[in-house]
Amino acid sequence: MCLGPTHALSGLVTGTAVGLYVTDPPLTHLGHFSPKELVIFAGLTGGAAVLPDIDHPDSSLAHCFGFLTRAVATVVGAVSGGHRHLTHAVLGVAAFTGLAWLAVRYRGDLAGEIGLALFLALILAGGLYAMAVRGHGADALAVAGAIALTVTGTGLGLVALAVGLGCATHVVGDMLTDQGCPLLFPFSRYHFRLLPGPLAFTTGTRPELWLLDPALLGGLGYLAYQSVALGVFKLPAGLPR
Repeated sequence: MCLGPTHALSGLVTGTAVGLYVTDPPLTHLGHFSPKELVIFAGLTGGAAVLPDIDHPDSSLAHCFGFLTRAVATVVGAVSGGHRHLTHAVLGVAAFTGLAWLAVRYRGDLAGEIGLALFLALILAGGLYAMAVRGHGADALAVAGAIALTVTGTGLGLVALAVGLGCATHVVGDMLTDQGCPLLFPFSRYHFRLLPGPLAFTTGTRPELWLLDPALLGGLGYLAYQSVALGVFKLPAGLPR
């Protein structure tokens, strides 16, 4: 697998790009996401981009709430065929997306509201942990953000899309490595790869740390510039454009 920071960063880039350039009238009001929608969507997509690694007890997501999430990761890994199996397949991405949709759809009662808040807290905490924002303060921030979104309903229409997009981004990232992903699991164990053998890299090695991560940071910087150029965010008066 790519490292947690790479997955979270790729999710931020993907979510920001989709929020800026993909129009969807039911979700947006100005031909693109509003500033609030863009921040929420990019943040959720970045957090969801670490979600498929809930099948591994040493992943970023498994560490965000200590022994609780590590226990969940151990169970998920056992029932999903091990690391980088079902959660990294097409069916796994569809299941995560469907779970997100159901969580939002049935938030009307107390149990559904609690379930949605827990789901959002897991996504947000996992994203923060992957980006080296850790500890009890980070967990409290993730829980507070999840509760705020659940109670106010802000951005909930974006949750399923963000989760599906983030999980798909994760899988694509892992397909750049030499291990690849079994997209058709459990029907086939064949691992699909996007790069030929000589170009595929091993997780945590120089191609990821020295090439991929800087490229993602550069892309995020460019998208931040574009968010101002497109008028999504306004610079304070007097600042150069």
